[in-house]
Amino acid sequence: MKSFNALKNHLKIFVVVNFATGIIMILSSLIGHYLTPYKLIPSSIIGGTVGLLSGVYLCFRLNYIDKRDFFPVLLSSLIYFGAISFEAVFNLNNPTLILGGFSLIGLITMISNNYFVNHHYISANKIYGILGLVFAFPALYFVVASILKFQFGHAFLFGFVEELLRRTNGQENFNAITPFLFGGGLMLAFWLNVFTQIENIRTINNFNYKSIILKVKTLNLIVVILTSSTGLAILSYLAVENF
Repeated sequence: MKSFNALKNHLKIFVVVNFATGIIMILSSLIGHYLTPYKLIPSSIIGGTVGLLSGVYLCFRLNYIDKRDFFPVLLSSLIYFGAISFEAVFNLNNPTLILGGFSLIGLITMISNNYFVNHHYISANKIYGILGLVFAFPALYFVVASILKFQFGHAFLFGFVEELLRRTNGQENFNAITPFLFGGGLMLAFWLNVFTQIENIRTINNFNYKSIILKVKTLNLIVVILTSSTGLAILSYLAVENF
């Protein structure tokens, strides 16, 4: 009986997240097409992100997702959404891949929820540190690949980027997706791991004195340093290119 209830819960998560993400993403795409024809990528990604957030939050409100698992499940789902969005914008001529990929979002949410429910012994610091590294990876890869190619003449990592740019509308699609993938990923990873190192506000004695204690954790500090330095490198590059 317990396993049957768990299965029902998983299926509800799958349906709610897929439905919310799909509906809001489609509506946002239609609005984006009306306002800015031929520039559907930003509106689709924004709509999909809002839909995913709404779906996961609704699952939390309906008690399909436990409170302590909400953020890890949400972040895991966002990672998949970012990956499939990146794949989709460079394969716009393959609707089967796009529809198939986005239809698995609910499944990823379901799997990640099941994982975190059964792994409560993993500390939040470790979870957010690892997820932060995943969020930061695309921007970090681009920066390292660019430095190796343009400063040292080694293009083995940058070859992947060049292959994407050679595709139909490759440069335009790259410019449309990277602000979300690079900027959004770095910001999420940075602030997530900053707040992870801040202890809960503590009330001391009868005077209701409150203090915030910063407790440095190695993995989270590494993520903060990596994301901030990568972000500065990208901002410096943009400043040089545009001014």
